[in-house]
Amino acid sequence: MKTTKVLLIESARNSSESFAEPLSRKYQVQIAHSGKQGVEMAQDEMPAAIVLDAVSLRTSGNRISFSLRAALEQTPIVHIRAAEATGNSAADVLLVPPFTARKLTNRIDRLTVPAEGALLQVGPFSLNAQNQMLTTPWTEKKLTPKLVELMELFMVNLNNTLERRYIMQQVWKTDYMGDTRTLDVHIRWLRKAVEPNPRKPQYITTVRGVGYRFTVQGGADEAEKAI
Repeated sequence: MKTTKVLLIESARNSSESFAEPLSRKYQVQIAHSGKQGVEMAQDEMPAAIVLDAVSLRTSGNRISFSLRAALEQTPIVHIRAAEATGNSAADVLLVPPFTARKLTNRIDRLTVPAEGALLQVGPFSLNAQNQMLTTPWTEKKLTPKLVELMELFMVNLNNTLERRYIMQQVWKTDYMGDTRTLDVHIRWLRKAVEPNPRKPQYITTVRGVGYRFTVQGGADEAEKAI
């Protein structure tokens, strides 16, 4: 019996590219056809996760994501938007087409697993958020709460470049970008736990002028096999 409830926000005209059918194989799927309707349904139904298909709505979806976040502070949001879309999102995960339905369901599963003792695994990396423990092929390290949040954000956004502002919003709950030394320091600390050689990072890399990216060799396919 399908027990996980997922709200999909997509255009009513979105037929051939709809994610409704593949999602319905695994979840209880409810569909809203506008941002406003999505917010109302989310408040009424309290889904386990929300999928915002901004590509089908032909918008960046940023404003809708913030409306959803304001209405449901703790509900995970997966935001699908076009590669050319810019600006900040309030979502937990950003996905840019093309990608498979399996990748989408894997992202949802990572966001909705029970908190108690749950392991988030990507390739050779395993994170137990409750115990604040990160396991890698070369070490096991207890992280601070902020480092756990930062690592979790990277893991659910595997191979995606995360803007500095987006990271600050998700982990430190602020839009203030006047001083991002806190972020830089935490990245340095996290690299000491993740990288075999922190001075030559190969997993958490800097995207100059934009932000950071967490990459595992083999990409999304390797992460999916680890689930």
